[in-house]
Amino acid sequence: MDDSDSVSQSDIGSRRHFLGGAGAAAALTAMSSLATAARPRTSTLVGSPLRARYTISGDFSLPGANVVTTLPLSTTLMQESADVALQTDGRVLVRTTGQYRLILGCDWVAQAYTDIDRRMIGIRRAPGHLPSQDDRLASVDIPASDPPTMARYQGEWTPGFVAMGNIVTTDITVSPAGIVKPGDLALASHTSITDSILGATAVGALITQARVVAADKIRISVYNPMIPAGVDIPSGTLNVLGMNAVERSGRSNDAWQMLHTATEDLTAGEYIYAVVRTKTKGDYVQATRTTFLQIERFG
Repeated sequence: MDDSDSVSQSDIGSRRHFLGGAGAAAALTAMSSLATAARPRTSTLVGSPLRARYTISGDFSLPGANVVTTLPLSTTLMQESADVALQTDGRVLVRTTGQYRLILGCDWVAQAYTDIDRRMIGIRRAPGHLPSQDDRLASVDIPASDPPTMARYQGEWTPGFVAMGNIVTTDITVSPAGIVKPGDLALASHTSITDSILGATAVGALITQARVVAADKIRISVYNPMIPAGVDIPSGTLNVLGMNAVERSGRSNDAWQMLHTATEDLTAGEYIYAVVRTKTKGDYVQATRTTFLQIERFG
């Protein structure tokens, strides 16, 4: 290798320093110029975006589970120019060629036994640039939340001496009220039932159970089936968890989701529309101020 091909460590350091300063700016400027030349802009940028915002006139119940459905936009909330126009089929007609950003907000119903499986929202353009398919400009899957509702208790309890074949019990009241009733699920633990306090043999032999015996009431029992000398359980903290066992729950505090596109070049005559999908029958999008499609023209 001759001198012209060799690179010293000092040269590398100098080049790194150069690229980290004015050189980086020069390189980025050159790249930006090449990108601009490769894809010319449709128009010059305006000082501030011209916006339009549309929404639904009432709560929209999706016609079925796992079916992509157009969000039926029908009400104009804001219209700052004639660049776009809402159509009777819920789509928006692009009337002015330019650069746009599209923003979609959907306020799904929360805590009504419907937010238990995946949902999807998206923004599309018609006609698309692929055969028989509209352009999917943006899309997002929304995860669900379906844990059981919980009621809890924590307090001191001394089970005491449990002879072989005997059971000791205590009844406690969980809170908040109205969560559990007979047939629901319960779990319990005691901080003194440990190897260090009772020994591994006793801990392995004892059977601790929890049952919902009445509304908000859980009975905890400790059974000694096989330790002949009995087991003496000292005072400790009793932790109890009650869970409703309904078929489905749904626990989203707020099921609002927002999505936006990058800057898109839209052409007059194209249509923009919003789509929604759910995997839960009976799910719906609420007609609130957070359900909307906003279209902004920047240039």
